[in-house]
Amino acid sequence: MIPLIGAILAIGFLITNMVSYLIAVDTMRQSIVETELPLTGSNIYSEIQTDLVRPILVSSLMANDTFVQDWLHSGELDLAAITRYLQRIQGQYNAFTAFLVSRETQAYYHFQAPPRHLKRDDPADSWFFRSIVATAPYEVNVDINKQQDDALTVFINYRVLDHNGKMIALTGIGLDFRAVRNIVSRYRAQFNRNIYFVNPRGDIVVATDVDTPVGASIRTSQGLARIADQILGEERGEYSFKRDGRTILLSHRLIPDLGWRVMVEQDEAAAMRPLWLGFLLNLAIGFVVIAVSLVLVAMAFGVYKKHVGELAFRDAQTGLVNRAGFEAEFETYLTARRTPPGPFSLILVDLDAFGAFNDRFGRKTGDVALGKVGRIISEVASGAGIIARLDGDRFAILKEGSSDAATRFADSLVKIIGAETFDDNALAQLTASVGVTPLAADEDRSVAMERVDRALRKAKAAGGDRVCLA
Repeated sequence: MIPLIGAILAIGFLITNMVSYLIAVDTMRQSIVETELPLTGSNIYSEIQTDLVRPILVSSLMANDTFVQDWLHSGELDLAAITRYLQRIQGQYNAFTAFLVSRETQAYYHFQAPPRHLKRDDPADSWFFRSIVATAPYEVNVDINKQQDDALTVFINYRVLDHNGKMIALTGIGLDFRAVRNIVSRYRAQFNRNIYFVNPRGDIVVATDVDTPVGASIRTSQGLARIADQILGEERGEYSFKRDGRTILLSHRLIPDLGWRVMVEQDEAAAMRPLWLGFLLNLAIGFVVIAVSLVLVAMAFGVYKKHVGELAFRDAQTGLVNRAGFEAEFETYLTARRTPPGPFSLILVDLDAFGAFNDRFGRKTGDVALGKVGRIISEVASGAGIIARLDGDRFAILKEGSSDAATRFADSLVKIIGAETFDDNALAQLTASVGVTPLAADEDRSVAMERVDRALRKAKAAGGDRVCLA
């Protein structure tokens, strides 16, 4: 019964916790994909947008500055003047760089480097010639800064227009690209997520993880290759893919000003680890509780079994073992006491004329008398192997010792019972007839009972109130 209860509890608890764990995992996965990863991407997007707002505003002011326009129309003669202007802009707004490019002369003016001329056939200068035919007022371009040790820079290229709306120059300032890297590194450290940027071709341009190195392409990246075209063709989205046997959750978002896409990845196993540890902890606690419960149930069953045994093998009226208990204990007691068993005697006690006693003094008095006789036998036979009330007014005693010792014991028992008064009436007395027989080694109980019963009948036939040995 106890193993069955334990199995039911363990299986039920395991199934319940497993279902709860799977639901929690599904909820967590949905939360990460639909909320947490997009939120991280949006925060990065907002920070980059914030970082770009000021440079775009400054570039706009430069493009609409009458000094710049007048200097261009004057023939770009005073190099020191434009250099001082760009230095003032760079210093006042703490920009990484400040520049001006004339359309007429194609000269690139820098706040601290000498001018250089752009070439239409140089791919590194294509950004300028592209801006001539552009319609947007400005362009955010990430490129190397030749005037500053080829440092990767985020340029804000703002178109300078004359009174007729014709582009006459490009001007603006630049941000150190390390600011973007710092944003990515900070979010990586804070949320333990892989964050990187890809350009419109799918090349990784900013990264902090070995799984997505700078210069690699998502078109050839494990797991991403099959969905790269889909990612590059939409503004935002969420995906799940496999990389080195791990499930990776991905959210991406386009940053229009840069033309880049911020990619935020989360290793599903790492995100679910707290849930898994919680699941194992719950299992451990649950199985401990089940084990303790089973111990308590086992103890309760033991008490219940003992109580049932008391009811099944104990005579309620006298408190002695009943016939069923006597028969159950008879043979086991002999082998348990001594191997090989020593001398034992079986004693059978029967009250004389007990029916007449009941008729004369009432059944209630008879019941009291039986209880008192049981107590007398228990006290006199203290230490005996088995003391039982077989049925009615008949008692049996299994006692260690020779038949002579058992006979002497029976004689004293007869005298005590005969001297006892069982009611307020002095005439309420009883006598007892006793049969005694020695037990042979390995003797069958039924044979011994038949022999002692003959001795008891012999004592009855002789008038009772005596002991007979068989």
